[in-house]
Amino acid sequence: MTSTGSKYAIKLKPDFDNPKWVNRHKFMFKFLDVNGDGRITLNEIVSKASDDICVKLGATKEQTERHQKAVEAFFREAGMEYDREVAFPAYLEGWKRLATNDLKKWSQNKTTLIRDWGDAVFDIFDKDGSGSISLDEWKAYGRISGICPSDEDAEQTFKHCDLDNSGKLDVDEMTRQHLGFWYTLDSNADGLYGNFVP
Repeated sequence: MTSTGSKYAIKLKPDFDNPKWVNRHKFMFKFLDVNGDGRITLNEIVSKASDDICVKLGATKEQTERHQKAVEAFFREAGMEYDREVAFPAYLEGWKRLATNDLKKWSQNKTTLIRDWGDAVFDIFDKDGSGSISLDEWKAYGRISGICPSDEDAEQTFKHCDLDNSGKLDVDEMTRQHLGFWYTLDSNADGLYGNFVP
Protein backbone atom coordinates (compact mmCIF):
# COMPACT_ATOMS: atom_id res chain seq x y z
CA MET A 1 0.00 0.00 0.00
CA THR A 2 1.10 3.51 -0.64
CA SER A 3 1.48 6.26 1.89
CA THR A 4 -1.52 8.45 2.67
CA GLY A 5 0.78 11.44 2.75
CA SER A 6 -1.83 13.16 4.88
CA LYS A 7 -0.91 16.35 6.65
CA TYR A 8 -3.96 16.15 8.94
CA ALA A 9 -4.10 14.49 12.33
CA ILE A 10 -7.18 12.60 13.43
CA LYS A 11 -8.56 11.09 16.60
CA LEU A 12 -7.70 7.39 16.28
CA LYS A 13 -9.67 5.94 19.18
CA PRO A 14 -13.22 4.98 18.18
CA ASP A 15 -16.19 5.27 20.53
CA PHE A 16 -18.36 2.43 19.21
CA ASP A 17 -20.63 2.29 22.27
CA ASN A 18 -21.52 5.97 22.12
CA PRO A 19 -25.25 6.34 21.25
CA LYS A 20 -24.32 9.21 18.93
CA TRP A 21 -22.07 6.89 16.87
CA VAL A 22 -24.77 4.20 16.78
CA ASN A 23 -27.49 6.68 15.77
CA ARG A 24 -25.31 8.15 13.03
CA HIS A 25 -24.94 4.69 11.49
CA LYS A 26 -28.60 3.87 12.04
CA PHE A 27 -29.47 6.98 10.04
CA MET A 28 -27.20 5.90 7.18
CA PHE A 29 -28.55 2.34 7.28
CA LYS A 30 -32.08 3.66 6.83
CA PHE A 31 -30.85 6.00 4.07
CA LEU A 32 -29.33 3.03 2.22
CA ASP A 33 -32.34 0.75 2.80
CA VAL A 34 -34.05 1.81 -0.41
CA ASN A 35 -37.03 -0.53 -0.11
CA GLY A 36 -37.45 0.06 3.64
CA ASP A 37 -37.49 -3.63 4.61
CA GLY A 38 -34.95 -3.28 7.44
CA ARG A 39 -32.24 -5.08 5.51
CA ILE A 40 -29.69 -3.92 2.96
CA THR A 41 -27.51 -5.67 0.42
CA LEU A 42 -24.42 -4.70 -1.47
CA ASN A 43 -26.67 -4.71 -4.54
CA GLU A 44 -28.63 -1.72 -3.18
CA ILE A 45 -25.49 0.21 -2.29
CA VAL A 46 -23.76 -0.42 -5.63
CA SER A 47 -26.93 0.41 -7.56
CA LYS A 48 -27.16 3.76 -5.76
CA ALA A 49 -23.45 4.46 -6.29
CA SER A 50 -23.12 3.33 -9.91
CA ASP A 51 -26.54 3.39 -11.55
CA ASP A 52 -27.68 6.55 -9.85
CA ILE A 53 -24.83 8.78 -8.68
CA CYS A 54 -22.21 7.99 -11.35
CA VAL A 55 -24.75 8.29 -14.16
CA LYS A 56 -26.08 11.63 -12.89
CA LEU A 57 -22.54 12.99 -12.44
CA GLY A 58 -21.68 12.05 -16.01
CA ALA A 59 -18.97 9.55 -15.07
CA THR A 60 -17.20 7.69 -17.86
CA LYS A 61 -17.34 3.90 -18.00
CA GLU A 62 -13.82 3.72 -16.54
CA GLN A 63 -14.67 6.15 -13.73
CA THR A 64 -17.83 4.19 -12.91
CA GLU A 65 -15.90 0.91 -12.80
CA ARG A 66 -13.23 2.42 -10.54
CA HIS A 67 -15.88 3.90 -8.26
CA GLN A 68 -17.80 0.63 -8.10
CA LYS A 69 -14.65 -1.32 -7.16
CA ALA A 70 -13.93 1.18 -4.37
CA VAL A 71 -17.52 0.97 -3.07
CA GLU A 72 -17.46 -2.83 -3.20
CA ALA A 73 -14.13 -3.05 -1.34
CA PHE A 74 -15.31 -0.56 1.29
CA PHE A 75 -18.60 -2.27 2.07
CA ARG A 76 -17.17 -5.79 1.79
CA GLU A 77 -14.77 -4.84 4.57
CA ALA A 78 -17.92 -4.09 6.59
CA GLY A 79 -19.29 -7.58 5.80
CA MET A 80 -21.62 -6.68 2.96
CA GLU A 81 -21.97 -8.93 -0.09
CA TYR A 82 -24.13 -9.21 -3.16
CA ASP A 83 -27.49 -10.92 -2.60
CA ARG A 84 -26.92 -11.24 1.15
CA GLU A 85 -29.34 -9.25 3.28
CA VAL A 86 -27.87 -7.59 6.35
CA ALA A 87 -29.94 -6.21 9.24
CA PHE A 88 -28.78 -3.24 11.30
CA PRO A 89 -26.98 -5.14 14.13
CA ALA A 90 -24.73 -6.98 11.64
CA TYR A 91 -24.25 -3.77 9.63
CA LEU A 92 -23.08 -1.96 12.77
CA GLU A 93 -20.66 -4.75 13.68
CA GLY A 94 -19.30 -4.59 10.15
CA TRP A 95 -18.71 -0.85 10.49
CA LYS A 96 -16.77 -1.47 13.69
CA ARG A 97 -14.52 -3.90 11.82
CA LEU A 98 -14.15 -1.52 8.87
CA ALA A 99 -13.35 1.46 11.09
CA THR A 100 -10.84 -0.49 13.17
CA ASN A 101 -9.00 -1.76 10.09
CA ASP A 102 -9.03 1.58 8.26
CA LEU A 103 -7.85 3.47 11.35
CA LYS A 104 -4.99 1.01 11.75
CA LYS A 105 -3.99 1.66 8.14
CA TRP A 106 -4.24 5.43 8.68
CA SER A 107 -2.03 5.20 11.80
CA GLN A 108 0.57 3.32 9.72
CA ASN A 109 0.39 5.96 6.97
CA LYS A 110 -1.16 3.45 4.54
CA THR A 111 -3.98 4.12 2.11
CA THR A 112 -7.40 3.46 3.61
CA LEU A 113 -10.50 2.13 1.89
CA ILE A 114 -12.28 5.41 2.53
CA ARG A 115 -9.39 7.22 0.79
CA ASP A 116 -9.61 4.85 -2.20
CA TRP A 117 -13.32 5.64 -2.45
CA GLY A 118 -12.59 9.36 -2.09
CA ASP A 119 -10.03 9.21 -4.90
CA ALA A 120 -12.57 7.49 -7.16
CA VAL A 121 -15.28 10.05 -6.36
CA PHE A 122 -12.93 13.00 -6.82
CA ASP A 123 -11.94 11.69 -10.22
CA ILE A 124 -15.60 11.99 -11.24
CA PHE A 125 -16.57 15.36 -9.87
CA ASP A 126 -13.28 17.19 -10.27
CA LYS A 127 -14.33 18.17 -13.78
CA ASP A 128 -11.37 20.45 -14.46
CA GLY A 129 -8.77 17.95 -13.16
CA SER A 130 -7.36 20.45 -10.68
CA GLY A 131 -7.13 17.95 -7.82
CA SER A 132 -9.68 19.90 -5.81
CA ILE A 133 -13.37 20.62 -5.99
CA SER A 134 -15.35 23.82 -5.75
CA LEU A 135 -18.42 24.50 -3.67
CA ASP A 136 -20.59 24.20 -6.79
CA GLU A 137 -19.11 20.76 -7.61
CA TRP A 138 -19.76 19.65 -4.02
CA LYS A 139 -23.34 20.98 -4.09
CA ALA A 140 -24.03 18.99 -7.27
CA TYR A 141 -22.68 15.81 -5.66
CA GLY A 142 -24.61 16.44 -2.43
CA ARG A 143 -27.91 16.84 -4.28
CA ILE A 144 -27.35 13.84 -6.55
CA SER A 145 -26.19 11.51 -3.77
CA GLY A 146 -28.87 12.77 -1.40
CA ILE A 147 -26.32 13.17 1.40
CA CYS A 148 -26.50 16.99 1.36
CA PRO A 149 -29.95 17.68 -0.07
CA SER A 150 -29.97 21.39 0.67
CA ASP A 151 -27.49 24.08 -0.35
CA GLU A 152 -27.22 25.01 3.34
CA ASP A 153 -26.11 21.48 4.28
CA ALA A 154 -23.66 21.35 1.35
CA GLU A 155 -22.19 24.71 2.33
CA GLN A 156 -21.80 23.51 5.93
CA THR A 157 -20.00 20.35 4.74
CA PHE A 158 -17.74 22.37 2.48
CA LYS A 159 -16.82 24.77 5.28
CA HIS A 160 -16.18 21.84 7.63
CA CYS A 161 -13.88 20.10 5.17
CA ASP A 162 -11.95 23.12 3.89
CA LEU A 163 -9.28 22.61 6.55
CA ASP A 164 -6.70 24.81 4.85
CA ASN A 165 -9.25 27.59 4.13
CA SER A 166 -8.37 27.58 0.43
CA GLY A 167 -11.95 27.80 -0.81
CA LYS A 168 -11.48 24.37 -2.45
CA LEU A 169 -11.61 20.81 -1.12
CA ASP A 170 -9.00 18.18 -1.79
CA VAL A 171 -9.32 14.46 -1.19
CA ASP A 172 -7.01 14.57 1.85
CA GLU A 173 -9.28 17.08 3.62
CA MET A 174 -12.39 15.06 2.77
CA THR A 175 -10.81 11.78 3.88
CA ARG A 176 -9.72 13.22 7.22
CA GLN A 177 -13.16 14.60 8.00
CA HIS A 178 -14.97 11.43 6.90
CA LEU A 179 -12.68 9.25 9.02
CA GLY A 180 -13.43 11.46 12.01
CA PHE A 181 -17.17 11.61 11.34
CA TRP A 182 -17.92 7.96 10.50
CA TYR A 183 -15.19 6.14 12.45
CA THR A 184 -14.26 7.96 15.67
CA LEU A 185 -16.74 10.75 16.46
CA ASP A 186 -13.89 13.22 16.21
CA SER A 187 -15.44 16.48 17.42
CA ASN A 188 -13.63 18.34 14.62
CA ALA A 189 -15.86 16.49 12.14
CA ASP A 190 -19.21 17.01 13.93
CA GLY A 191 -21.76 18.63 11.67
CA LEU A 192 -20.04 17.27 8.57
CA TYR A 193 -23.31 17.02 6.66
CA GLY A 194 -24.93 20.11 8.10
CA ASN A 195 -28.20 19.19 9.78
CA PHE A 196 -28.93 16.23 7.51
CA VAL A 197 -26.91 13.43 9.18
CA PRO A 198 -26.86 13.42 13.01
